[in-house]
Amino acid sequence: MFHPKSFQDLFTENSQKSLILTGNEAYARGLYEAGAQFLATYPGTPTSEIGDIWEKYARTNKLINFDLSLNETVAFEAAVGASWSGVRAAVSFKHLGMNLIADALHSVMYSGIDGKRKAGLVIICGGDPEISSSTNAEDIRLFSFHSKLPILEPSSIQECKDFVKLAFKLSETWDLPVLIYSPSRLNHASGLVNFQNPDQELKPKSKRFFQKDFDKYLNAIHWAGIHQKALNSKIKLIQEEGLSDQNLKDYFSIKGNKKNKLHKQNQVLNSSDKKQTKNTSVNVGIITSGISWAYVEEFCSDLKVDIPRLRIKLSYPVKTTQILDFIEEFHLEFLIIVEEQESFLELQIKNILFDNGILIPILGKQIFPEDGALSLDIIIQALGSMIKINNESFHFKEFKQFLNKIQEDIVKLQQNLPVREPTFCPGCSHRNVFYALRKAVDKYQKESGREPIFGGDIGCYTLSMSKPYSTMDWLICMGAGVGIANGVARVINSEKQHLIAMIGDSTFFHTGIQPIYNLAKDNSDVLVLILDNYFCSMTGHQISPSTPSELLQLGNKQSRNYRNFSIFEILQTMGDFPIEIMDGYSISQMNSQFQDLFTKSGLKFALVNAECALNKSRRLKRSKKSEEKQFSQFVVQIEDTCTKCNECFERLGCTAIQEYEDIYQIDSSRCIGEHCLSCIEICPVKAIVKKKREDQNE
Repeated sequence: MFHPKSFQDLFTENSQKSLILTGNEAYARGLYEAGAQFLATYPGTPTSEIGDIWEKYARTNKLINFDLSLNETVAFEAAVGASWSGVRAAVSFKHLGMNLIADALHSVMYSGIDGKRKAGLVIICGGDPEISSSTNAEDIRLFSFHSKLPILEPSSIQECKDFVKLAFKLSETWDLPVLIYSPSRLNHASGLVNFQNPDQELKPKSKRFFQKDFDKYLNAIHWAGIHQKALNSKIKLIQEEGLSDQNLKDYFSIKGNKKNKLHKQNQVLNSSDKKQTKNTSVNVGIITSGISWAYVEEFCSDLKVDIPRLRIKLSYPVKTTQILDFIEEFHLEFLIIVEEQESFLELQIKNILFDNGILIPILGKQIFPEDGALSLDIIIQALGSMIKINNESFHFKEFKQFLNKIQEDIVKLQQNLPVREPTFCPGCSHRNVFYALRKAVDKYQKESGREPIFGGDIGCYTLSMSKPYSTMDWLICMGAGVGIANGVARVINSEKQHLIAMIGDSTFFHTGIQPIYNLAKDNSDVLVLILDNYFCSMTGHQISPSTPSELLQLGNKQSRNYRNFSIFEILQTMGDFPIEIMDGYSISQMNSQFQDLFTKSGLKFALVNAECALNKSRRLKRSKKSEEKQFSQFVVQIEDTCTKCNECFERLGCTAIQEYEDIYQIDSSRCIGEHCLSCIEICPVKAIVKKKREDQNE
């Protein structure tokens, strides 16, 4: 029982093995045990590591395919193609990717997949209820109301693995794609996982082919109508009757004691018009799914009350009989539905009860928040407080007593939690870019009177929205920095304002090319700032289409097949627009180049090339070439001549510079030395210097 030492530990056939895995590692193991042969992905927190692990596996097995796609649409459609060609296929991405695949998804649901050949299709989608690394918390489960996409929700790390295998079985039984919804806390949590041997052997290339089926795969005119009716009938059958296969019937689990009733207390007026407490014993049941089940289990354990509770594993479509049987078995008079974000289960359950003439009180989003992630504390707070329903105010005695015991501790804990501001990594070239940009726009505004407008986008450079840079006026989604600039540029008075729209290398290829071409079409007066650090650094340094091959550590086969694309050459195809190539570690030169570009009308580009500093320092440390290890022989120090002008500490914002006893010092464990040296360039009194390490002096 231990953590995996390498990715090979995840891909062994030892059915007696148990390892402590993260949720993402468990998903990768689940794909292996399911016999999946194709995974496509676009990296995004919280699912990035699934693709990272599978890519390494694909390098060791010629029967395994991996595609790091340009965006989620490409990834999904590639996985569909693999499934239609006879292999079990999967796609993984974060919740925002559902918006991109929506067009293809709705029609793929009509056509379905090739279940007869055991070629299921599974979508692993990571949610972000806390908005910890996204621009919104969109509850993608709601897609199923119109796409009819079945959803499984695991609640433990073991189930992350097991549900991948279950999803493939359901996909092939129903002839439909199946989605696994996984909130970020589950992807990044760790737990013990028991291994099993793979379900099926990998198919050699001789047995993989596209099976033509005109009536199945074409969605147009009357064929689409036929497919729509068939899909609706299939979903209704799943909801009402389930499956004939006994092994696939376990969509839910029930716990609880029939004798455990809760005491509902409310204030009523007696004959003397005085308030008195009225106690009523009621049979209360809880229905939940996914990670919320873990919170409910902890809640019941701490409360020491074995409340009847139903855990739904297949959250769409909710099976009618499991709800009706649960209510009948425990003679329930009251339902509590616990789920994160939207009232997804609640709406389905209310429809089932209404259609079957069961009208009992239901507590769901009336007391639980629609925003943020749930926790044990939130559940206790909601259930222990006064509840209003059907013109009646009451509380549950057992819940309120429990709340009173811990409420004081919760308040104290929340008051002591530190606030962590987002910031660039030490030595990041983006810090230099936005330092130079801020200086340049402030000077230009003072001289010309033109106010700068900044279009923001998704990437490490998103951190420029914070002080001291403050170079972002909107942040919507990938590609929207330049996309929204198309409209702003057509409307604003260019004599009073000028527009700077930023985008990164990965986002450029993801959804940036089309809106940039649209700017070129109209020669819009916009400066497009492209930050190319050669990697998808924010999500774990996955390669970008612009990654130079010499920066990669690939095997011979991967090196031969890899091809990178020059953003500069792509920009040249758009027309004769000004393009300034910038060095992310030459601040004064960037300042001058920005100043020059501001004076030019029409579309212009600033292309900043600088390898991600974190990746570069790691790459050189791994290198065996002694000349590339010279960075370790020098340190950067602040001399006694420092006047504490705060140019490096506040305006550049370098996190390697710390204040100790009213003196600024450089933390050598964080400083990346000769890879950066930006602080030396911008120090007005030249108090920051590069020195040879003492242990190198002889």
